[in-house]
Amino acid sequence: MILTDLTKPIKKDLGRVEEKISKALKTDNVFIQQMVDYLSHSTGKRVRPALAILSAKYCGKLSEDLISLGAALEMLHVATLIHDDIIDNSAVRRKQKTLNFKWGNEISVLMGDYVFASSFYLMAKDLPKNIVSSLADTTNIICHGEISETFNRFNVDLNEEQYLEVIKEKTAVLFAASCQTGAMLAGADALTVKKLYYFGLNIGMAFQVVDDTLDFVGKQTKVGKPVMSDLREGKLTLPVIYCLVSATKAENKKLKTIILRKVKTDSDLKFLNFLLNKYDAINRSLQKAKHYADDAKMALKSLNGNKNEFMQFADFLINRDF
Repeated sequence: MILTDLTKPIKKDLGRVEEKISKALKTDNVFIQQMVDYLSHSTGKRVRPALAILSAKYCGKLSEDLISLGAALEMLHVATLIHDDIIDNSAVRRKQKTLNFKWGNEISVLMGDYVFASSFYLMAKDLPKNIVSSLADTTNIICHGEISETFNRFNVDLNEEQYLEVIKEKTAVLFAASCQTGAMLAGADALTVKKLYYFGLNIGMAFQVVDDTLDFVGKQTKVGKPVMSDLREGKLTLPVIYCLVSATKAENKKLKTIILRKVKTDSDLKFLNFLLNKYDAINRSLQKAKHYADDAKMALKSLNGNKNEFMQFADFLINRDF
């Protein structure tokens, strides 16, 4: 299954989300508009607005406010990516040069702020107070996770539990909030909202674990950015953590030395690949992602109605190659 097949039933709704984003970011400032137009050429998977729409649809009510919610969710996500690219000194995102590569860090920081502000303006204008409050809490948690991830760069003692907490905060909570607020906007009961929240949280965990494995085994043409970029930036992800835990004392010491180096050599990367294969770290990580996807499906087990679209979404996220 490919993403366009998965989102085909809500294609028109996602098209309206795109229009809403474009309208929300439109400005008379020619410099800002130039960057807005540039961003529009590299649209992502739009997973978060899709989850909000699917959740509202499942709960039986689609409203105009839902389009604003989808746009606000995606704009929040895009703002975090702009700031991530600055922190990571990334040159490529979604197969094109990053804003910071084209315009520099100073302008890009402000552009990220502009997208954040535009998102919250849209929320305040179009959405009920309880939805805005939920997304404000979520944004707070995301910032917490991003700060934790940055502080843990080159931390060779980072363990699996700490890693999972970071990805929960920086990634999974926005998936959870997308499902939660979509259901809330549709007037769902408290139990349904809670179940959809945990569905989103678990597929968000699965999504990020898969993302981190693709950094090692994905094709750059599909992933949209250079492979092994996390390791080069000092980020310890699950495959590397599994290698550190399983390695011999000598291998562990060498791997830690490699992680701490600011510049990785081809020899360093070959050694890491050797360990990844020796300790089956990629497959173990993907099994972890599958575990979260299974938990996501289980969260919805007690709910009535047709849940096939959610199940297909969970399967897609763990089987994707981009």
